[in-house]
Amino acid sequence: MLELALAGQDRLRADAIELERSGPSYTIDTLRLLKARHPQQAFALVLGRDGFRDLHTWHRFMEIPGACDLIVTSRPPDAVEPGPEAVRRATDAIAVREAFWYDSTIGSFRHHSGHRLDFVPVTALDVSASAIRNAVAVGRSIRYLTPDSVADYIVAHGLYRAAQAV
Repeated sequence: MLELALAGQDRLRADAIELERSGPSYTIDTLRLLKARHPQQAFALVLGRDGFRDLHTWHRFMEIPGACDLIVTSRPPDAVEPGPEAVRRATDAIAVREAFWYDSTIGSFRHHSGHRLDFVPVTALDVSASAIRNAVAVGRSIRYLTPDSVADYIVAHGLYRAAQAV
């Protein structure tokens, strides 16, 4: 479904890297593997403010900012606002807050590795995978919540439908 959603997007592609390995899947391991496979490529991890707020609970979280840029987006009901106070507003985790400093010359945060941390407000659409699955399960339309090709795939494969009484 991700490949269908990304069709026609030249700068985005799906990668099965996490499906190819066994055991737990940790973001830092995925980033390291991607970097090894594509050493000339720059990577950015895009996550919602909710994910950033909980970053300190992730496996080897202090290594993540050294492996890629971080882009934190708003996700209803959480908003993000760029600026010097953004990290303080976005997380209570002192270790995460202390890993960055605000660089006023670029209007962004920096990590000692040189990677950036950007807060990017996006149009508030309260859409999630869970909401899409729940809508399908109760027979509601998911039009405009996902690309038509993905919606067609879900219907064709009978995904997320509520169990039918026999």
